[in-house]
Amino acid sequence: MSAVPGLPVLAAANKSQIKDLQVVLEKAMQGGGAVQFPAGRFAVSGLTITAPLQISGVPGLTLLSSGSGKPILIIDGAADVTISGIAFDGGDAPPADDFSLVVAKDAKGLVIENCRFTVSKGNGLRLEGCAGRISGNHFSDIARTALFARNSKGLEISGNRLDSIGNYGIQVWTSEPTEDGTMVVNNRISRVAATDGGTGQNGNGINVYKAGNVMVSGNRISDCAFSAIRNNAGSNCQIQNNSISRTGEVAIYCEFGFEGAIVSGNLIEDVALGISITNFNEGGRLATVANNVIRKVKGGGTLPDTSGVGIGAEADTVVTGNVIEEAADSGISLGWGSYCRNLAASGNLLRNCRRGIVFSVTGGADAVQISNNRISGSTDGSIIGSDHGSPQTADLGVAGAEAPPGVMISGNLVN
Repeated sequence: MSAVPGLPVLAAANKSQIKDLQVVLEKAMQGGGAVQFPAGRFAVSGLTITAPLQISGVPGLTLLSSGSGKPILIIDGAADVTISGIAFDGGDAPPADDFSLVVAKDAKGLVIENCRFTVSKGNGLRLEGCAGRISGNHFSDIARTALFARNSKGLEISGNRLDSIGNYGIQVWTSEPTEDGTMVVNNRISRVAATDGGTGQNGNGINVYKAGNVMVSGNRISDCAFSAIRNNAGSNCQIQNNSISRTGEVAIYCEFGFEGAIVSGNLIEDVALGISITNFNEGGRLATVANNVIRKVKGGGTLPDTSGVGIGAEADTVVTGNVIEEAADSGISLGWGSYCRNLAASGNLLRNCRRGIVFSVTGGADAVQISNNRISGSTDGSIIGSDHGSPQTADLGVAGAEAPPGVMISGNLVN
């Protein structure tokens, strides 16, 4: 069991009072009451809650530890369960890969707050079909995923702190593409590795997969091996007002079969790539990318074709009102090869990017609109038509330059 400084061992009298904790929980559930844990260490596993119950401990001093491969606590089909002030620790036993400290299934009105989750092998909290609020908790030193939520029914994940995570901070998934509506707001996430490797399936701060109508807002995310926020096939996703630093790949990713995304008001710095609205070939389309501040886009990561791009988009997307500074490749990239449809970039400020705006002129690419942007300090061209990143035109931001047929380039100020 992981040591917790200053945590006392239970006195013998307390041990006798809680000799069979499951019996204690059963009695409390039958009476509609609550269970108050004293300070101390409790080696338990497989505790099960099936009815309304309130469990509380002494914050920082009550620790439930598992010495087996079973979850410490299982909430199964219960409504109105509240858990607060308890530390859950994975102990020293080697659990199975799918081990989670706490598992909740079909729990409505679930509240887990002011708790701590630590596990050297396995996951922190796993939720299946739950509704409620997970707030104010601390997840640290988690081997795989800190918080996994699938097929939620009205969930709020707010005000939590997550650090030193093996693969994923927060995962919001659905089994099939459908409305989910989870709110992931005001969390602090840092140091998320990709322990199990891969090219992006691990190493992300927040991951949305197939879950629709998810809101990701007000989070502070830093030092992720891959993306801070990765939306894979989640439609109608809002990613707003997040602060992001130091990611090994795309800071904010909307990819594969999503339809509808708003990415706005985010502050992004020191990343390999900024914002990517991609995979039109898989149905990824329809977004607004607005009013973001993106700086120090250094390149690198596992996507060499688009490395160092501030904002990239492929289909049915407006890119407007953004400020992008020091992008190693280009400030804005519109389209990639033939995947280029209904794209517009207007009212953006691009400063000291190697290339200001790059757009696709590959056969099959749709015409783009580039208007009223301010482009300053681009060393390799302000507005360039390209084929898979390879320049095909002169600098179209220069006065008198002729744009390809159908492309609208107007009102841009370049120096």
